[in-house]
Amino acid sequence: MYETLNIPPSTIKSIIKKWKEYGTTTNLPREGRPPKPMDQARRALTREETKRPKTTLKELQSSTAEIGVSVHRTTLSRTLHRAGLYGVTIKKPLLKEKNKKTRLVFAKRQVGNPPNIWKRVLWSDETKIELFGHQGKRYV
Repeated sequence: MYETLNIPPSTIKSIIKKWKEYGTTTNLPREGRPPKPMDQARRALTREETKRPKTTLKELQSSTAEIGVSVHRTTLSRTLHRAGLYGVTIKKPLLKEKNKKTRLVFAKRQVGNPPNIWKRVLWSDETKIELFGHQGKRYV
């Protein structure tokens, strides 16, 4: 029968099973709460996230509240995942303009120095340690 209808045999078996169990082949009501009607908010959310990719979920939540749709952060995350947008954890703080300028000035001053000057420099790593808080990580 599946060859004449050009339908996979598993589909025919599931239709027959549904008919035997429920007496109908129409779609049955599904479990769970239906999703909120937020088409406009979904489009605005993906638009904002593609414009500013470093936006946090909390900021996106407040921007959707301005539109008039109150949505949980996990719902926002799921919506972004369905749109193909995924978050990453930023582990290092981004350089500020002031730091970039001072580093550039320092590098330009060191251009003419001989290489053996660096033997007299004591090198150390700076580490920022926070006992409480989220240690500068942002999920964007």
